[in-house]
Amino acid sequence: MRVLFAGPPFFGLLYPLVPLAHALRAAGHDVLLGTCGSAVQRTAEAGLLAVDCAPGIDPDALYAQMERDRRGKKPPAPGERGAPPKGKGFSFFSEEMADRMVATAESFSPDLVVHTPNGVVGQLVAARLKVPSVLHAVGFGHTSAHVGMMNDALAAGYERHGLAGPDPISAWLDVAPPSMSTTREPRRWFQRFVPFNGGANLPHWLYEQRSRPRITVTLGTVRPVVDGVSPMKWVVDAAREINAEFVLALGGADLTDLGRLPENVRPVDWLPLSSLLAASDAVIHHGGAGTTLTALDSGLPQIVLGEGADRPANAAAVRARGCGIVPDGPDDLTPDLVERLLSDTDLREAASAVAQEMAATPSPGETVQRLVELARTGGELR
Repeated sequence: MRVLFAGPPFFGLLYPLVPLAHALRAAGHDVLLGTCGSAVQRTAEAGLLAVDCAPGIDPDALYAQMERDRRGKKPPAPGERGAPPKGKGFSFFSEEMADRMVATAESFSPDLVVHTPNGVVGQLVAARLKVPSVLHAVGFGHTSAHVGMMNDALAAGYERHGLAGPDPISAWLDVAPPSMSTTREPRRWFQRFVPFNGGANLPHWLYEQRSRPRITVTLGTVRPVVDGVSPMKWVVDAAREINAEFVLALGGADLTDLGRLPENVRPVDWLPLSSLLAASDAVIHHGGAGTTLTALDSGLPQIVLGEGADRPANAAAVRARGCGIVPDGPDDLTPDLVERLLSDTDLREAASAVAQEMAATPSPGETVQRLVELARTGGELR
């Protein structure tokens, strides 16, 4: 079987696809991933074959500029002059990748296409080739209505390729813990979220004996590009009053805005988050989908800021399950909040229960045979 993955060019949305891609390869199937920007090299570093479907563009820079332009401005009303198609900002360069990905797919001849909710270019390709479309969820914030909105933003691409619109999704892979899932899609399959954050030469200090708890602090890969690191200044200020080690995993961003770091704050450039959390006691983060799910898989209590994009939905799921804290506003960002993160046994027990639930969910390897059958039946399997 041949499987084409359509990957958005942002690591937090791309990396959740990698475990399934590896499971397919381990089972003897051919896998090709279409994306663009620096995600092409990241895919190659993950041991997978990739094609740059929008050469010459820098998605990180373009998205950061789009966010800066949007802030402080009243957006045009739908249909008003200057208004982009609804969903355009979150279809993550599907339009730019569409033509080259269709051409690649026509040569590769996949039996099915796997894509994220934002990677609707994959749904276009599947419709063009008349093969099943498999949506691989990445968090808690997307529904079929969101996917439809992003497909609406790709209307020109569908028209160019002689299509009235997308075909129905054949399977929706839900990687949320079942007790936390908000998805009610009719063709939902639960699949275990397996963290993948790339490889690394891990430092020795990660495994040395510790005399105080360790808290990992991260903003993911997109937010530091857009907002800088200032959203985590309160954590650095709180660290001065707390007997704990704080690891700032901020992707090598400029830390100048954080001021002078106290001795118990350790900045790191890049470490796989799952490995870092395995050697930590708690986590504070922005609420990105991949970060939230990796934190849940770790069984650690978490503070989720949950601002912007799908982050409020991810944060709400954590709060509702009782395995993390979501601050209501700036007044909540205090040393007492961090002390609670470390001392609240109810949070820790709920987080551990969620991790056990995730471990019992069918693995990507178990999904492979279902996908084979889906391809064999042309998407009719339920």
